[in-house]
Amino acid sequence: MINANPNVEAHYGALETRWNAVDGSLDFERLVVPTGNSESPFHRWFHLKEAFSVDLLPSILKKLSFEGLSELRILDCFAGGGTTLVSALELSSQVRVTATGIEQNPFLHHVSSSKVKALQEGPQLAQQLQDAFNEVGRIYGSDASFKADMPALSTFSNEAYFPPSLLASLLRIKAAIEHCDIPTLPRDLLLTAAASCVESTSRLRRDGRALRYASERQPREPWDEFSARVQQMIDDIDLSQPASGTGTVIRGDGRRPLLHVDGAAKKDLIIFSPPYPNNIDYTEIYKTEAWYLDFYTDAQQFRSQRLKTLRSHPSVRFSDEYDFECSSDAAAVRELVKPILEAVPDDKYATGRKQLIKGYADDMLTLFRQCREIISSDGRLVYVVGNSAHGSGDALFIIAADLIMARLAELANWRVEEISVARGLRRRVTNSRFLRESVVTLSPA
Repeated sequence: MINANPNVEAHYGALETRWNAVDGSLDFERLVVPTGNSESPFHRWFHLKEAFSVDLLPSILKKLSFEGLSELRILDCFAGGGTTLVSALELSSQVRVTATGIEQNPFLHHVSSSKVKALQEGPQLAQQLQDAFNEVGRIYGSDASFKADMPALSTFSNEAYFPPSLLASLLRIKAAIEHCDIPTLPRDLLLTAAASCVESTSRLRRDGRALRYASERQPREPWDEFSARVQQMIDDIDLSQPASGTGTVIRGDGRRPLLHVDGAAKKDLIIFSPPYPNNIDYTEIYKTEAWYLDFYTDAQQFRSQRLKTLRSHPSVRFSDEYDFECSSDAAAVRELVKPILEAVPDDKYATGRKQLIKGYADDMLTLFRQCREIISSDGRLVYVVGNSAHGSGDALFIIAADLIMARLAELANWRVEEISVARGLRRRVTNSRFLRESVVTLSPA
């Protein structure tokens, strides 16, 4: 059993006494992971390992006594694969829903936007998608020559990762989609289905931190995978009714929602799960799908995207400038992060870890300030976040994002109603009770 840094643990213990921290495992343990998503219509179109459950939003609405509202205006600042927005629109027969999402990652934005648009169309889209698929199949199987370009990412050229014959088929599917004269939404859905085949038709897998080579993996045949996924989409759309609510996914910076939404249109509920401060770079994790769909065509575009992301990882060297340093909250933020910074071991990772700690705090403070401007007077903000262990041996320390964010929210004029501890995280053997995942509820102060 490894002891986490005692000074940091004491710091978190003192912070936690400010608020109502409860055991929320009965309510949330199964909901902070994607329980049920792989079987649920629309949600199952792309597996986002880091998503929360399709059932989380209804559970939160019930907990907040929001079920009886006639109108519900929701914002998700980190839309990801669109779980919040799709779940919200699925409730639109009970309540008039306006659901807005923001997503920076171009591939995830494509996925979530496609789902949301399809859910608002209804069954007539199913036939359009079937016709588009039939046309793609005709082109794919024809002898006509059309260009199927290789993505510039070197990963695709590695034959151990992508067997050449399967890669040729995968690329031909995308080229056939692009070659067809079909409506925009069916085209986007077909591209989503094709991109969702990239991992399963290779020997790569996502293990939560990176793409890994799995030599034992048997890649699947691309056209069979693609056909099955399109059929799944057709079935889901055919059995759906058009959502009576409105859903939109905006490509942009979730840390600064005021850049993308009307500040005068107040939200009843802001709910999000930001990237956790655990070194995972989602630009990297979902890079093969993004390169496959030509969202990046060279290394500079890829690096530029990384620099636009939340400072939750040290994969690139971010600017060492922090907005909080020039604000009235500078002393309070420094006090908040000081014990954590002091716990960072003096090794080759020290600079990146310190930038992560300060950068994450800076980004979260900006986010909470802007969200405060667009919440209704009786609205709520709910965030789901996991804490993370860094270092090893005697130098192990925890970054307790749930508590750090709670304190930053207070500085941004929010009241912390409850910290509900959903589950303990046991990726490393440590005695720290702060290695956990939590659902935190805020209200305007």
